[in-house]
Amino acid sequence: MPGFSHPRHSGPPALSRRSVLQLGGGVALLLAAGCAAGTKAGGSGAPAASASSGGGAAASTLRIAVSSYLSSWDQDFVGFDLTALMLYKNVFPYMIDYGVTTVDGGQILDTSAIAPTFAESFEPDADNKVWTLKLRKGVKFASGNEMTAKDVKWSKDRAFAAKANVAGVYRLIGLTKADQVEVVDDYTVRFTQAFPSALTRQIQAISLYVFDSEEAKKHATDADPWAKEWFAKNPPTGGYFNVEKAVQGQEIVLAANAGYPGPDGARSSTIRLTVVPAAANQRLQLQNGDIDIALGLGQRDIKDLKSAEGIKVISAPSNSQVAIQMSVTTAPFDDPAVRKALAHAVPYEQIIANVYGGDARPTRSVVPLDMPGYAETGYPYTYDLAKAKEALAGAGKTSIGSELVFETDNETQQQIAVLVQSEARKAGIELKLTPLDPATLAERREKKNIPLQITVGQLWVNDVEYMLGTSFTEGANLNYANYTNPEIEKIFEESHTVVEEAERAKLWARAQEILAEDVPWVVICQPNFNLPVREEVAGWVQPMDGLARLRYLTVAK
Repeated sequence: MPGFSHPRHSGPPALSRRSVLQLGGGVALLLAAGCAAGTKAGGSGAPAASASSGGGAAASTLRIAVSSYLSSWDQDFVGFDLTALMLYKNVFPYMIDYGVTTVDGGQILDTSAIAPTFAESFEPDADNKVWTLKLRKGVKFASGNEMTAKDVKWSKDRAFAAKANVAGVYRLIGLTKADQVEVVDDYTVRFTQAFPSALTRQIQAISLYVFDSEEAKKHATDADPWAKEWFAKNPPTGGYFNVEKAVQGQEIVLAANAGYPGPDGARSSTIRLTVVPAAANQRLQLQNGDIDIALGLGQRDIKDLKSAEGIKVISAPSNSQVAIQMSVTTAPFDDPAVRKALAHAVPYEQIIANVYGGDARPTRSVVPLDMPGYAETGYPYTYDLAKAKEALAGAGKTSIGSELVFETDNETQQQIAVLVQSEARKAGIELKLTPLDPATLAERREKKNIPLQITVGQLWVNDVEYMLGTSFTEGANLNYANYTNPEIEKIFEESHTVVEEAERAKLWARAQEILAEDVPWVVICQPNFNLPVREEVAGWVQPMDGLARLRYLTVAK
């Protein structure tokens, strides 16, 4: 999550010119582009964008290859399915979303300009604790049901009952109970936080999506009151796009929602996502012009395609982090000295050069580059076998053995694992490489029995408080290191109500000092974002949350 100045009491963080250029996504699902003006929705008086509005949508179908079909359509219960998370941003109605800004001729999502989309407004009271959401009138789901306050309330009640994605991040802004979300009238909802927070707009930008509650209730049962089974198999409606067709394991066809009431409606009338598991097939289809965008290619293919006829590779600095999380509750990595030994045994520069072809940035903190508060004191470890052996000796050991887990069929992670294994062995650290499929990886993460694992990803909220809450505090859902520290917990709790920049900066500086000493992660690098597309693809907006806003994309045929 790079590139912002500190959040202020009055609203979301502001972007500086330097930092805005550093935005990017690290996963291979970053898409977006241009802006469209709106027309009027019949009867509501609110601006609407349709497939033919907003400066004219492209008549041609935009074709995208993805590596896998999504695991579920139920956003409340999916955490690591990148195809699904990208689709959700486009087919669920979100009440607010990031704006778009232009820097040096390029466009990026702008987290300083979070604005209403399906909603009419979302504003706080004078104390920044009570936030009022006002919906636009006359907005409908594909079922024909009008979107009202009861849908927002039902959706957030469901989220709290799920005790999963939304409930997990809501606690960061003082929302922990369903009764903190109240229906005021048919088009007004009140959110009462336990405390003011600098994160509210950013947290709600990723959480304020809405289900069609009337349709859901038709499929609810006593055993399944929230229609979880039905939602898993049936696409939501009412977003920027509706799902026109979905064939399990094969393809998903999206049609622009002509009833979208907000700004920046869909520029392409139809988007076809085809499941192409093999990277070699995606590459061939892209080169032949059978698809317009390939989302499943590795670094080697992308490098080769940079000089291919008819193809361009979109590239930008990324906020995605590559790390090895070390379980601090599993021997021998329950000893900080052993963790420091591994941190000095990783060939950082070699990985950047050989795995990423130099197309990655070195980093010196667990806080991502360009995030407010980043300090190079946060990770004072470089490749140094002498220091690695010295740290191991400090733990009373001359050699250790362990398991290093990475994602199966992930060529990049495998290459990293092989290089780490080779160099760590020279320091007396013998690593067994274990590739795991997604289901097994998730199961072992749940059991917390992975001593070392390669992780790649990015945060959706550009703030150290969010980073601590998701990755370095007790019970955090991305805390695969099982790390806890009493002072970090105290800093995290204190940060909830601190909104002044200078005070937050002091907290983040101390947090990085502690994390540098405890070293729960080996922080390897931040690879740049690259995406190969046909030259005809236009209107790109670089998303900082890693999730495509497909409504901006066009393709000229």
